[in-house]
Amino acid sequence: MSTFTFSGIATGLDTSAIIAQLMTIKRLPIVRLEERKSLFEQQKTALSDLETKLKTLQDAVAALDTANEFGALSATSSNEDMVTVTASSLAAPGTYDIVVNSLATFQKDVSQGFSSLIDNVGTGSISITIDGEVTQIDLSEPVNSLADLRDAINDAGAGVNATILNDGSDTTPYRLILTSAESGNDAAFSVDMSGLSGGTAPVMSNLTTAADASFTIDSIPVTASSNNIADAITGLTFQLHAEDENATTTVTVVTDPEGIQEKVQVMVDAYNDLFSYIDTQSQENSTLRGHPALRTIRSRLQNLFTLPLTGSGSDYTMFAQVGLRQGEGGLLNFDTAEFSDALSTDYAAVRDLFVERGTNLGKAYLIRTSIDNLTDSVDGIFKIGQDSLTDKIENIDDTILRYERSAETYQAYLERKFVAMENMVAALQAQGSYLMSAVSGNFQ
Repeated sequence: MSTFTFSGIATGLDTSAIIAQLMTIKRLPIVRLEERKSLFEQQKTALSDLETKLKTLQDAVAALDTANEFGALSATSSNEDMVTVTASSLAAPGTYDIVVNSLATFQKDVSQGFSSLIDNVGTGSISITIDGEVTQIDLSEPVNSLADLRDAINDAGAGVNATILNDGSDTTPYRLILTSAESGNDAAFSVDMSGLSGGTAPVMSNLTTAADASFTIDSIPVTASSNNIADAITGLTFQLHAEDENATTTVTVVTDPEGIQEKVQVMVDAYNDLFSYIDTQSQENSTLRGHPALRTIRSRLQNLFTLPLTGSGSDYTMFAQVGLRQGEGGLLNFDTAEFSDALSTDYAAVRDLFVERGTNLGKAYLIRTSIDNLTDSVDGIFKIGQDSLTDKIENIDDTILRYERSAETYQAYLERKFVAMENMVAALQAQGSYLMSAVSGNFQ
């Protein structure tokens, strides 16, 4: 925009104010375009919020759309001092008798005592062997103290951890301790210090040997390198705490109705949050009022949540039969007592109302796939809607740019005209003054 300013010196007119007013009128189309642009930007934000809420619902139903995900399980141990257990969605209900014969252990070796941490252990090399793999560690002056050796072993990543124990004795309290980084037979190690010379090399003796855990599951022998066992029974993770070959611990895995109910409640909350937002955006003067995304989402999801499931062969074909009903404003009400009764009466039928299993396409599965289509990154309604709004905003920006250039040209034109007018008036005033002076002189 031009920065040239002036006032009506000759005419007495406030020419700057006049030009400003004329420019305000000239820029009215730009103001209207900026208002439209702001509306489109608000619609983009509102659409993004709507998509986020829809995807939250998608995540909630995705936790219910397969048999494994629907079937929340709880696992308990009859003796948690011996064995504890956790269950994932991949587990199956059942009971298992476990006897722990021996726990997995770490190998631990200890050296003779040293008088201080800076005692010279010699220079040269040591080697650590684990399962046939040899790691060589070199020491050279001046890095050859007992503490240096500890640090070098830890830095080598050889599968052995080194520390120093102070046993409190008067003369040689410091002992090097080496511990296998993992438990089990495969973590057993050997250390060769014979490559050190010129000092007092540690002489290691064994405190504990590395060993696998040995236990039985329903009298079937099982071994494991760790006391944390996640691959013995699908979906179950056992933690062994103590060994007693005469003690049997019973692990029980059962369906967890409360866990399933919590997942359904998350779905209901997400649905109600989404539909509350749709209702708000459908009100008069709301950002998305009349937008097709609102109508499409409302129609599809209400049908999926309320209409009967076809072709399932299940005794339950509607959410309303298990305590999920639409209430005021189209929001879902969840009768947890009715849902719990349905689960206890016919777990399989309730499950098949939700999940995809074989030819059975449950409601949770159908809802998730419908939302997949709505939010598709190529041709979903949000992609199309956002692209359309982006195009409109870019077109407005181009139009505003053209109007701004036109306004600058117009302002420069006005300024030239008003300057010319001031100059003309000033010239006429000068001529008038001259003539008045001349006439006045003739009469004197």
